[in-house]
Amino acid sequence: MATASYADTGPATHKRRKANGEDRTPKAEAVLRQLMDWADMTNVAEEIDSDKLRAIGDRVKREWELDETSRTEWKTKAEKSLDRAMLKNEPRNYPFENAASVKYPLQTVAGLQFAARSYAAIIDGQRIVKGQVVGDDETGEKRSKADRVSKHMSYQLINEMPEWEEDTDTLLHQLPHVGCVFRKVFYSPTLGRNCSEMVSALDFCVNQKTRSLDTVPRMTHTFPLYPHEIEERVTDGTFQECDLGQAPGTEDDDDAPHEFLEQHRYLDLDDDGYREPWIVTVHKETAEVVRIVANYDPATLSLTEDGKRLKRIARYNMFVKYPFFRDPRGGFYDLGFGALLESISEVVDSTINQMLDAGHLQNAGGGFIGSGLRLKKSQLRFSPGVYHNVDAPGAKVREAIYNMEHPGPSPVLFQLLGMMIEAGKEIASIKDILTGDMPSQNQTATTTLAVIEQGMKVYTSIYKRIYRALKKEYGLLFALNAKFLPEQHYFTVLDDRKAVLRSDYEPDTMDIVPVADPNIVTDMQRMARAEAYMQVVKDPVLNPLVDVREHLVRYYTALGVEDVEKLLPPKQEGPSPEQQKQQELTMRGAEAEVAGKEAQVAETHAKVEETQ
Repeated sequence: MATASYADTGPATHKRRKANGEDRTPKAEAVLRQLMDWADMTNVAEEIDSDKLRAIGDRVKREWELDETSRTEWKTKAEKSLDRAMLKNEPRNYPFENAASVKYPLQTVAGLQFAARSYAAIIDGQRIVKGQVVGDDETGEKRSKADRVSKHMSYQLINEMPEWEEDTDTLLHQLPHVGCVFRKVFYSPTLGRNCSEMVSALDFCVNQKTRSLDTVPRMTHTFPLYPHEIEERVTDGTFQECDLGQAPGTEDDDDAPHEFLEQHRYLDLDDDGYREPWIVTVHKETAEVVRIVANYDPATLSLTEDGKRLKRIARYNMFVKYPFFRDPRGGFYDLGFGALLESISEVVDSTINQMLDAGHLQNAGGGFIGSGLRLKKSQLRFSPGVYHNVDAPGAKVREAIYNMEHPGPSPVLFQLLGMMIEAGKEIASIKDILTGDMPSQNQTATTTLAVIEQGMKVYTSIYKRIYRALKKEYGLLFALNAKFLPEQHYFTVLDDRKAVLRSDYEPDTMDIVPVADPNIVTDMQRMARAEAYMQVVKDPVLNPLVDVREHLVRYYTALGVEDVEKLLPPKQEGPSPEQQKQQELTMRGAEAEVAGKEAQVAETHAKVEETQ
């Protein structure tokens, strides 16, 4: 690995260290110190030469364009899918001008149903995060920490991060149409708190051949900023002083937003032959670099044992991918309902429009008029009680006019339409019973649940992918809390003041997961599980063999009841009187059975002795 002198690490740093008598430090240590200094800077671009900055800006924009080109096909389909979901009207002039242009809301209904179910499953009450204890916990200390962390993170997401719930709602409405959505999880020094922002996949660019965000060499987030927001960032030192002019394509609007490229990538800024992870922000139109900031934790920087080079520098990945359907061809960007229902939707739309056009032609009529028939107008329109004069004998009017025959909508097309809609519902899991329309009033509960389970297969697989993404997002927030949370932080849940310690956030003691159950995503499924718990409690045979109190806790939890402990009696040590009575009866029965068998054995022995 190549090394760098002080001159290679920036003139300002070199002058400061030379003045402090640090000029004799080995080169590897100099690089290490330089990276640590840069990690604390708000904008490293201030120490980079202008020519080098210009080259970096051009490289960022050029490589972003390469990545955009690789995903052109997917992006085109995703944008078309959004138009179809919004039922965007497209004028049609075939088979005649202003022909019917109706969009059947197959994909729209599928997306709305998916978002409605997912939103209610993810945010069901005030507790959305839970901690699972890892390892032995004889003293219960890990369980106490996990409970405090669970309550604090749930409160944090709902109350301290107001954008999270709203973005979750938007994410779930966009995900089924585009195919994937991203979350950007980071700590904002300006706001003094964690942030979790939704990023549309249309604005997040990586190469289509990428396998994982953990290994991709670069990823680019495109975002807009208004002129006053740019001025604020220049004032507080986040951006370099820049003259970007007026946003392109905005005519005379001085307040139109500018677009920026925030690229998370590797660069060798200190010229030591080893590329480090950085976040480079570039103005999209001019490719001017406005900010460079370190994307590594300075606490993890160290040299190899021989002290000649840096160890691997870990990059912080703040993006979490929420997938829908995996691309069968292995592409990075996933597929939504738009890609799966595209051909079916086109057939359904074409069939409906053909039937409407046929009905239109049948009602409007039309045909030929002979040249011998002279009309006083070029076009006649009829309404009740209105007659028009023409120059022709009565018999010849009938002979001079020929009406084209339009038989109207075809019953075959109607059958085809029903078949295509049913096929679309099979793919999108929007069968009638899942949208609240019961097929039969006499259908048993067991049959209904079986139909729901079958209809939810597609949806459940998607929801499990969302569950995994949520778990990863919560893990990033957990790590940020462990680093930036005050030593002791107070919060209020249901008028009850609580406290959490930064030391509670120990990754080795707990695993953070969503409260939502990936296997239960409908109210019917929850009610079925709750009823199963209650049936065990009511069963006279099973009741003595189970922990009734725990079954009641799970019963109320499945119903979504909060503060369950307040509804139950205090815990009792040992079995209840009823359980003791049942156990005594069981023991007496067992003793009687043993006595009976002993009597049979004795009687058998007696008969044998008499025979002998």
